[in-house]
Amino acid sequence: MSPRTQSAALLLCLNFGLMATAQAAEPGWYVIGFGGETSASGLSQGQVDDNLVAIFASVGLDELDASSTLDDSDTGFGFAGGYQVNDYLAFEFAYVDLGSIGYRASGTASDGVETLNVEAVLDNSADGAIVSVLGILPIGERFSVYGRAGLSLLNADGTARITVDGESQRAGQSSQTSDPVFGVGAEYSLSRNFAIRLAWDRYLDVGTEDVIGDTDADLFSLGVRMAVGWFR
Repeated sequence: MSPRTQSAALLLCLNFGLMATAQAAEPGWYVIGFGGETSASGLSQGQVDDNLVAIFASVGLDELDASSTLDDSDTGFGFAGGYQVNDYLAFEFAYVDLGSIGYRASGTASDGVETLNVEAVLDNSADGAIVSVLGILPIGERFSVYGRAGLSLLNADGTARITVDGESQRAGQSSQTSDPVFGVGAEYSLSRNFAIRLAWDRYLDVGTEDVIGDTDADLFSLGVRMAVGWFR
């Protein structure tokens, strides 16, 4: 091979190398804010009705005859910081607020002597931290999909307000849980520093068991990711 041919081949290899470097995702820190809808998965209104019977029994009331409604969805939101190791791997630490589940019931119950008008208002809310790892599959230069697996550290608060013939009693329960979280998502890069993310995440065993009941929670969210250049 002549010196001129060798030089041309070397330049061609360097050119391909520079192109590959430009197309690859750069490792670095980033932040992301997200929001969407949280919904309870696997929680039935009948299950909460049974919890309400137990709550009334604890204050000496039985023969409950009531109509009820369950609002099992709410707004969820959060923010995260992450580090992308390479095109295929990233780590994230996030705060998330999953919102609350609300339950309302009204009717009558008996104290063994007379029939009384009763009303119940139950609420469960949860928020906390998530640590997770993302496995990423790039599809083209701007689009990628990913899978998430991690651990949620959530604080759950449950409140119950029971009203009997106009007199109210309030009780509460708090718990801290550590359970798996997993999800999938897709991301589209608008530029080198900004991307849009669409995600679904499932949080296992969220809530307070003795108020509304613990359940899995699904968060469907839209987020904006921004690279933090000064940490690169």
